[in-house]
Amino acid sequence: MSNLAGKLLISTPELLMDHIFNQSVILLSEQQENDNMGFIINKPLPIRLHDVFGDIPLNIQIWNGGPVEINNLFYLHNKPELIKQSILFNKEQQLYLGGNFELVKQLLIEKEIDETNIKFFLGYTGWGKQQLKDEISEKSWFVSVNDLDILNLNPKNVWKKKMIDIDPKNIIWQHAPLNPHLN
Repeated sequence: MSNLAGKLLISTPELLMDHIFNQSVILLSEQQENDNMGFIINKPLPIRLHDVFGDIPLNIQIWNGGPVEINNLFYLHNKPELIKQSILFNKEQQLYLGGNFELVKQLLIEKEIDETNIKFFLGYTGWGKQQLKDEISEKSWFVSVNDLDILNLNPKNVWKKKMIDIDPKNIIWQHAPLNPHLN
């Protein structure tokens, strides 16, 4: 399997009954030797940053990053020069992971950064050394180039658009409900 750093994983119809990964689009991080990490980028949660941190009086969306460490807040941003202790997550789009959270709070409150610079996630997605390769072989995921502006993404219909980009025959999924049980 070639290097998947910075690529998108698009859940295939094989995962329609999976309550976490159904219609998910995941941004993968720079490749690690034994692990793969990513964040679901198209599933907003019904909570905002001020719901979790009362001292941040901002109505900033929090996203469902995935089923691993769901009680931890992660964030991707494009301001490593302002947010110290950041780790490069995606070289192509110059996205960074984490950094000094007290500094993040201060920068948000002082309006030196905003939602165009940072995206918050509860949890992340992760796979062991062979696990992701196996799931791709089993047709659970399509691999796609990342042509999305992750920090300024409108999540509505991202999965459906990417499905059609992969193969125009996938237009059949254009009207698929998020919850197939409601169909």
